[in-house]
Amino acid sequence: MKKIISMICVCVLSLSLFGCSKPENNVLLKKNVSCKLLDVLTITNDSDNSTYYYYLASIENKGKKPYDTKNLYYTVTDDNEKEISVIDKYQSTPSYVINKGQNTYIYGYIGFPNNNQKNLGLSFNNKKQFLPFKAFKIREASDKNVKNSKSLKYTFFEDDTLKIGVDASKANYVYENNETVLKNIKICYENKTDKRIIVPYLTPSATLDGIDLANKGEFSSMEEIQNHDFTTNGMAPKTQRFKATNITGYILYFLDKKQTINAEIEFHFENAAPDYTDKSTKPFTVHMNSKAFGKSNSFKIGLE
Repeated sequence: MKKIISMICVCVLSLSLFGCSKPENNVLLKKNVSCKLLDVLTITNDSDNSTYYYYLASIENKGKKPYDTKNLYYTVTDDNEKEISVIDKYQSTPSYVINKGQNTYIYGYIGFPNNNQKNLGLSFNNKKQFLPFKAFKIREASDKNVKNSKSLKYTFFEDDTLKIGVDASKANYVYENNETVLKNIKICYENKTDKRIIVPYLTPSATLDGIDLANKGEFSSMEEIQNHDFTTNGMAPKTQRFKATNITGYILYFLDKKQTINAEIEFHFENAAPDYTDKSTKPFTVHMNSKAFGKSNSFKIGLE
């Protein structure tokens, strides 16, 4: 009798462990081509009552034939719900052929106005394959870790895994190719962990309070503009606000273990320049934006 009771206890324990086990972190897209989650991050924004999910996954080809990613179609879905309310989303699908033994990455994010999603994941091939995010240990971040600052050098976000810093202390500007270019502004992304992690990258923007140079002649340098008289009938030129027409740099999807990357950003203002009649002003305003965190830290840059 004791042996029977012992066997029953073992069976109950086995069933309990099986019920608590995580789903398998791998789905087969086609024969010898699989997808595996590498990192999943949730960002909770208590101020806006929103939640963002960031994901990074690898597509690996172990077959003999090449796999063309143009055949790859996936969406982020809630396996328990027919429809989900989305406020923002982005997904990358690299377009090239994966040869035998090679792999590529897919990256994306999706934002919701609440935190009621039950079983989010990646759905492939018209829902024939589903890779739930809970198959991976999800990292968590919060808008409470964002620091507000108007300094030219500061930490935008920091937790135990990731640090995002901004450095505009050595910013400078030039005039070239009919535009003012604000340069040497850096966003520093630092991975504190021993694993590859997702980066919820910032989307900067900037404005310039200055003068419109359209139809005012040709200029080859900022020095020429500084020495030019823009007065009309004794009146100072009209100051206007210009948005950066082009922002150059690069989008950072992930960091390798213990990796630090400084992304240099440039802002281009076409046919516009600072107004040098008042050198005490700070004509450039830079915004470091994050939809996921619901924050936009701003700082001003003055004339030299």
